[in-house]
Amino acid sequence: MIINKPTIILFISISLFSSIVAQEKRSWSFEFLPGIAVVPPMPLKIEQDGFNDLTITAHYKTESLRLPIYYSYRLGSYKNNKGWSLEMNHLKIFLKNTNDEIQQISVSHGYNQVFLNHHILKEKYTWIMGAGAVIGHPESTIRNQTYTEKGGLFNDGYYLAGITLQGAIYYPLINTKHFCLPLEAKVSAGYGTVPIVDGMAHIPVIAFHLLMGPCFKW
Repeated sequence: MIINKPTIILFISISLFSSIVAQEKRSWSFEFLPGIAVVPPMPLKIEQDGFNDLTITAHYKTESLRLPIYYSYRLGSYKNNKGWSLEMNHLKIFLKNTNDEIQQISVSHGYNQVFLNHHILKEKYTWIMGAGAVIGHPESTIRNQTYTEKGGLFNDGYYLAGITLQGAIYYPLINTKHFCLPLEAKVSAGYGTVPIVDGMAHIPVIAFHLLMGPCFKW
């Protein structure tokens, strides 16, 4: 698992989350879910001082299986077929249709999405609805000006960039008392604004996700 700054933020949130729900007897789970994600064409807007705004239809690749891989991990707490969880989703995006002015833009150390989720268990399936924040690490070269990967959170290039929502359905292929192997399909919609040299990039992202990995329960 890759430990980055959004991971640290998530674990701080987990500590607070745990202290809130630990007051009553509940079941718990921890999941690590690698997988793949696909992003359809989306609008991309560049605002830069001294220049006209640029707006294009962006085509992104996600390179889900290249290191650092795409993944989610999640800590959940459940009671009476309902529950809550905190989730960190590490999505990467790379602009494919670059041009003479937008020479490179990516959020490859993570278009990270940190969710607070609500779970509803229906027989074998679980429905998940979540909302949270986008924490982005942008890399860009716009009009021959390359943005430094510093500043932001921890002065390490991460920025609290925007908001995100998700909906998912979850099915355990294996399910025992202390272990399960879930298959999950989800769609997320985020809107992030990240800095470039002398300006900002507005990057909305809808993504379709398919994930599978181990779940440990206690």
